Amino acid sequence: MTNNEMSPFRSLEATIVKTLIVAPWYIMAFIFRLIYGFRLENRERIPSDGPFILILKEPSLAGMFTSGYISITVIQPLLFKKNPTPVISFMQDMLFHFSYFTVTQSMTERYGWPQDMRALVPHGGSGRIAMGLLDALHLLREEGVVVMNPEGDASWDGRAMPVGNSTAWMGLHSAAPIVPAVATIGAYEIWPVWTLRPFLRGRVSIKVGEPFRLSETPLETVTDEEMDTASERIRVIYEELAYGEGGVDAWVGPVTRNGKPIDEPVQLRPAHDPVPADQWEHNPNRVAVIRRGVALLLWRCPVCHTNDALIHRRPLFRSQTVYCQACDTVWELRSLVGNDLRMQVVKGAPELIGLDMPLSTWFEKMKIGFQPTPIPTTGVDLIPGEEVYLELADVPLEPHKPSVLFESGNEREAPKSQPPAQQIAGDWDSIGEGRLLMTSHRLLWKSPQRELDFYWSSISSVHNFALNTLGIGYVSARYRFPLQGEVGLKWLTYAGTLAQRAAEQNGHKVVVAPY
Repeated sequence: MTNNEMSPFRSLEATIVKTLIVAPWYIMAFIFRLIYGFRLENRERIPSDGPFILILKEPSLAGMFTSGYISITVIQPLLFKKNPTPVISFMQDMLFHFSYFTVTQSMTERYGWPQDMRALVPHGGSGRIAMGLLDALHLLREEGVVVMNPEGDASWDGRAMPVGNSTAWMGLHSAAPIVPAVATIGAYEIWPVWTLRPFLRGRVSIKVGEPFRLSETPLETVTDEEMDTASERIRVIYEELAYGEGGVDAWVGPVTRNGKPIDEPVQLRPAHDPVPADQWEHNPNRVAVIRRGVALLLWRCPVCHTNDALIHRRPLFRSQTVYCQACDTVWELRSLVGNDLRMQVVKGAPELIGLDMPLSTWFEKMKIGFQPTPIPTTGVDLIPGEEVYLELADVPLEPHKPSVLFESGNEREAPKSQPPAQQIAGDWDSIGEGRLLMTSHRLLWKSPQRELDFYWSSISSVHNFALNTLGIGYVSARYRFPLQGEVGLKWLTYAGTLAQRAAEQNGHKVVVAPY
């Protein structure tokens, strides 16, 4: 039965379902409007019909809500007009863990709405992305609409993320108009990915830019130089819309000491040698990951470079502070509307007192000089010359289905491909819990039943799911490791460093999420 032949009952049912699907986004927009003055600017710039490519920017959790709202307001009129316009929306695979998205997908199939929701793992390998882009290109040539986020991830520190080549490839091959719809950086200021609850101060809006084309006519072949030029154009447009006049640098702001700008290089040295972890007052592993706040971003002290030493204190009626248990440095944390958060040293080495830097700058300082450091371990057979850098107990191993690991097998090395059966979005499952070790040679997962090796030389991608789930591509197979009480960004940094090191040594390609 086609949509035009649908019975009055089914038509009413479809209308009710459609209303229930879009209602949460309008409710969220209403709440954001009351608290943060949320608005959609230049809605008239979005075409009423295809073909066009709608590109969204999601700088934070708040950005995901605002981007969801713009997606709904664009897609709904296209799908439910007399002659519907087909739409492909590219979405992160992890979103399909939420019943809202799986139900929405099933409802589009049930009622014949011409929307295709494609699940993609960020940095999860080129094969699946390439197939999706070919389908999207075909849809654009059929007057359809494609919705995607060229960055693929939310920013940890608010700075702009690298723009991938997917949008540039589609824009050059299709010559379709590109419509940028960007959540302003206020979305990050209100609700960074590293905090449990949003700040109650700030302003956020969605700015729709002027539609533009990367080519006047569709191109059959595209050079690397053309791709780079097109991606750079997209990046510039994005940043102008998201950060406003002055761009990223103006949003980040200057480095100051006691209120006065300083230009000389900042040297960060602790007042004393770091205190060993076994002498700390607070065990960070006893605090739920989602409640650690800034310590999720600054997992390594930017002054003494000690892992897991920071404590973020958030009293109700006093200033928020960040405290290092290893070197006793204390910062005051301030949230500023229209700018990056600021951290000023209020206790520590005398030469650091009064030093005030943006949070993203402290984050950059934290990463300087990082190298994986060996730790002692027992109960595992190591390869000659192998060093262990991180270790965690009771880590689930979740292959993306289908996988032969759900069947019998005793191979030591993890499967590098998946069976040819159809894959379902968000279809991950655990084969059990085990001890996870990150070494110079591999990721080693050891359970009571079996051991599995993931060698760096075969790892094709490394990324994060949510806050603390490490994801890898092992050639073309995909795996996840929920890290329980550990900080995901720390594990991503170690894994990214080791995977890139192996890629340089062996001459293969690896895609690593920004860290």
